[in-house]
Amino acid sequence: MLATGREPVVARARRTRENIGFVRYVLELRVSHANVDFVGEQKLADLLGMFEQAAVEASQACGWDPRAYAAAQRVWMIRRTRVWRWAAVGGLDQLRVETQVADVRRARSLREYRVWSGSVLVAEAATDWVYCDVQRGRPVRIPEELAAALHGGGAVPHCERAPHPFETPAEPPEIETVTVQPSHLDHVQHVNNATYVDFLDNAALSWCGRQGWPLARMLAEGGALRPVGIDVEYLDDAGVGEFLEVATWGRWERDEEGPPRAASFWQVIRRPSGSTLLRAFAHYRWRQRSPVLGAPPS
Repeated sequence: MLATGREPVVARARRTRENIGFVRYVLELRVSHANVDFVGEQKLADLLGMFEQAAVEASQACGWDPRAYAAAQRVWMIRRTRVWRWAAVGGLDQLRVETQVADVRRARSLREYRVWSGSVLVAEAATDWVYCDVQRGRPVRIPEELAAALHGGGAVPHCERAPHPFETPAEPPEIETVTVQPSHLDHVQHVNNATYVDFLDNAALSWCGRQGWPLARMLAEGGALRPVGIDVEYLDDAGVGEFLEVATWGRWERDEEGPPRAASFWQVIRRPSGSTLLRAFAHYRWRQRSPVLGAPPS
């Protein structure tokens, strides 16, 4: 679990060196009204995009910009992302994303993020990045000069990775299908991690509908279940035109009357052949929609 009680740093984009050697980068940006969902909350995919932007800018601030990686024929790929959302944010909210590398080892690097709205900590995340050869797509060792630049000098620590909280419930899953489209690809020409999260969210809401709570019924009650925590492990990637299955197991937290208070989902995206592309665990909570369009829910 990431720490939640630290004080925010200076509210402007710059890099600073901690006493322990970490290089911290701060990115400020505003949530677009185009990137909030049907209850007025920032879409999880947009938040993941902010994390990726902060990571790219942090690397550039250390002297490793996209041109440097292109010259080396190297690229960073996300292996795992964990996100915790502590408070809802909506359109026009000004956010400050702090990021720093927690460890570098062999071909992997763990990067942590904290997101602030003023003095309120609204989200935390950790992403395991893998350093890969562009041509082969295979992990390669991180060069010492890159590790030193990202970490800021001194001994580079190694962090133990938390076990993935995935389990396969006994009951059969609900199955949704999706076909990979050209619009799903990013600059690396693969399905972006945020796009996969959209696939998962759509399937989770479909599961709710099959249990008697479709989105229309939720919205009629003044809100909806939205993701407040997610742990996604990316194991493989799909190409344009591939037909994928999203298997979803879910469990409610609800009273006898009224809408569900929360739900947990275990999900797998796989090929019909059975090979797994990713596995995920997500926790959703009820968000009450604001009467002001685009304003964050309660």
